[in-house]
Amino acid sequence: MAGLIKTLSGSLAAALGLAALPVRERESQRTPALGAVRLTANGDCLSVAATSIDGSIRTGVEASAEGEMAVPLERLSSLVRHLPADAEITIAADDKGATISLGRSRFRLPVIPLVDLPQMFGLGEITGAIELEAKIARDLFARPAFAITQEEARYVFRGICLYNAATNLVAGASDGVRACFVCTPAATSLSVDRSLIVHCDVAKIIVRLLTNATGKVVLRRSDRLFGLDGANFALATKLIDATFPDCERATAGERPNSVLVDRTTLSESLARFKAVADPLVKTQRVILRWGADGLRLNSHDNVEDLTAEAVGDAVTAIQLPHLLDLVGSVRGDSIRLATKDADSIIAVTDPDDASFAAFQSSLRVG
Repeated sequence: MAGLIKTLSGSLAAALGLAALPVRERESQRTPALGAVRLTANGDCLSVAATSIDGSIRTGVEASAEGEMAVPLERLSSLVRHLPADAEITIAADDKGATISLGRSRFRLPVIPLVDLPQMFGLGEITGAIELEAKIARDLFARPAFAITQEEARYVFRGICLYNAATNLVAGASDGVRACFVCTPAATSLSVDRSLIVHCDVAKIIVRLLTNATGKVVLRRSDRLFGLDGANFALATKLIDATFPDCERATAGERPNSVLVDRTTLSESLARFKAVADPLVKTQRVILRWGADGLRLNSHDNVEDLTAEAVGDAVTAIQLPHLLDLVGSVRGDSIRLATKDADSIIAVTDPDDASFAAFQSSLRVG
């Protein structure tokens, strides 16, 4: 193993941040190579690659580089984050270790034998693919994420499911109590079933990769893997081995009673309810009652009336944290809530955004 790299610390820190994959502590202790980053000369760039048992990421950074080396990713990332962003650093490695230098400073890190590194993931036979604008792809993973369950054992609900429906690509998430769906027009098919479920930890990484990405990205899938390729990165990851439920069937049906309210007004009202909520009360419930006089919110003797446009009359109840999540997921000026009766599922939509829909099971009003 031998390599020599010259680059700016800020650029390297950004690339290492993009390449970081979640590695469980037990796995890293058993296999230290899982926590390594592979730095490889690639023309006038430096390839930065990392692999865990669940996936792999490759990105790059402008650098003068020769050869190849592998060092602990977290330790190198932590070091360069604490250096001036515009500082030019040199990393020289041999079989004994790696030296990171700038000015009169020298830091040493161990090297990891290249033969110990796990192989990068390859998708193999592609069964579906679609090209999207980076911002649209980011929204597919970011916007439904609030509905993902926090319970590890319910693995079918631990990620974002992507599937084609009619002429759209849909991203869905649910925890069994609530569900959220975001869709975008699809020129080609990515997944004809509901087996493309990307784990929530990887979904967060995808959002991170796409936050500052521009142009188009390509989403691909094979039988057991999902891939995302952009101008300066490539990701491949395992899928959750499950089939996502047909939530649309459970959420279908007419909801003749609806209320349209200003989103900011409702959000500020809920913030006030949260501010005065008793921390000893386990389930913070908000009762919503609407009709000709507008919308009334009631939570544990706290009451507020809001101006709203109502169709029909209804009374229902939602947990305060869930209602805050629902309102926060809407981007338009207004939010519409609709239901059939007090015991029915509540639909949450954005009148200005037909690509978004969320659903929430109601609580008992009494």
